[in-house]
Amino acid sequence: MILTHSRYRGQLNKPDMFTRWLTSVIVTGLAPKSFYRSDADKAHYDGLPVDFTAEAISTLAAQSFDGYRTYHVVNPHEDGISLDTFVDWAIAAGHRVQRIDDYDDWFKRFETALRALPEKQRQQSSLALIHQLRQPMPVGAGAVSAERFHADVRRLGVGRDRDIPHLSEPFIRKYLDDLRALAFI
Repeated sequence: MILTHSRYRGQLNKPDMFTRWLTSVIVTGLAPKSFYRSDADKAHYDGLPVDFTAEAISTLAAQSFDGYRTYHVVNPHEDGISLDTFVDWAIAAGHRVQRIDDYDDWFKRFETALRALPEKQRQQSSLALIHQLRQPMPVGAGAVSAERFHADVRRLGVGRDRDIPHLSEPFIRKYLDDLRALAFI
């Protein structure tokens, strides 16, 4: 998932799944105890900031290789930073979010709350993608390997840290600020 810019205010993909998800959690004030089936402490979200993604793609595309290369541009860090972590960080930033123990109960309340939003907020919410939240997500390794991507990012020194960035609390706070600046929350 390509996420907001790490520095420029308001530079996010308004209709993407993550923006809709974060907006919806904040405006409804509802989240499950965990978005994952089991072992939530091992869960991971593989999104990357758009500025890093653009730099990585442009740097890698400028290289000369024999043949062709395919890159899976994802965050491969198995660092335990997940949707649950983002909710924790939103709460720490002062947003009121109630955690609901039973996932099915949360889902029903969440969908009801989304349907009750004013039309403009409803259009910016997760309602269009609600089917993807009907069940808790599995925990496990990413669907694709980013080994080649990770190696070439390091070799070419892409990014501020010359590596694929970890998602962080300041980054999520900036995302929340972007949503506020765009009047999503």
